[in-house]
Amino acid sequence: MSLSPLVLGFALASAVTASSLVPGQDPQPRPPIIIGAGVEIVSVPVLVYDKAGRFIPDLKKGEIQILEDGVPQEITYLASSLGEDRIPLSIALTLDTSGSMQPSVKFLKEAAMYFTGKLEASDQALVVQFNESVKSSSEFTDDTDRMDAFINGLQVWGGTALYDAVMYGLDRLRDRPGRKALILLSDGDDSGASSATKAQVTALAKSLEVSIYSVGIQGFDTPRGFLKNLAEDTGGAYYFPNKVGELIKVFEAISKDLKNNYLVAYSPKRGADNTYRKIEVRVNRPEVTVRVRPGYMAAKKRRERAP
Repeated sequence: MSLSPLVLGFALASAVTASSLVPGQDPQPRPPIIIGAGVEIVSVPVLVYDKAGRFIPDLKKGEIQILEDGVPQEITYLASSLGEDRIPLSIALTLDTSGSMQPSVKFLKEAAMYFTGKLEASDQALVVQFNESVKSSSEFTDDTDRMDAFINGLQVWGGTALYDAVMYGLDRLRDRPGRKALILLSDGDDSGASSATKAQVTALAKSLEVSIYSVGIQGFDTPRGFLKNLAEDTGGAYYFPNKVGELIKVFEAISKDLKNNYLVAYSPKRGADNTYRKIEVRVNRPEVTVRVRPGYMAAKKRRERAP
């Protein structure tokens, strides 16, 4: 049984093939991570910190328990974002370039380029800009010069197609292997320029294995509730800096988050039935804080029509 496009997972392939290599990344003598493997797999990014707020890097599979709707599940795979076997990361850096961003665009460009400079060699990113329409930097890449050139060329004007921008970023991340994150920065709510609705965006965010990091620059109509809910629904984080000059600190925090997590996979004991499943992760260590997405939508695979 192949994976539903709305329940993305991963599995280990038996050998490295040319089609599985990430552009710009040297071949590695270890199995790649691919989408789909004949069995439905759910992958969950998990962050675990000690009481001082430091990432715990040495957890073993036996120290982690994952429950779906209260039922313990068997962990089939555990990988850390650190070390030689780190899971590659795909990021959609989604930036508001509407007219209201004019006073903040200098700080936005500076912070965005600071963030691209923090990416690891095995990571790839796509820069998305949105005002009344949505545009991106073509393909995912590890070439920071290309990304920075796109960021430097950002121009602010027009309204805010916020919902369309999130839908676009999520759709581009949908079939990417490994860990996935969408970083969303905006200073205003959707101005009515989007074709998508808030409900559609929320539903898609809950159905995909993408962690959303929301940054709301203080404005008269900053959609704090929407940004906060997106982050909480996907196991990401949200930030509302008081000054645009704090954006570099925010992007530093997001970069640290993305570099310090685990990816846990399991095969659900219950088949897909188009219901929302709650996820809980327990770690057998004292005084730890665990952050994980609260659940996912177990969507059935759509039957393909006969030609």
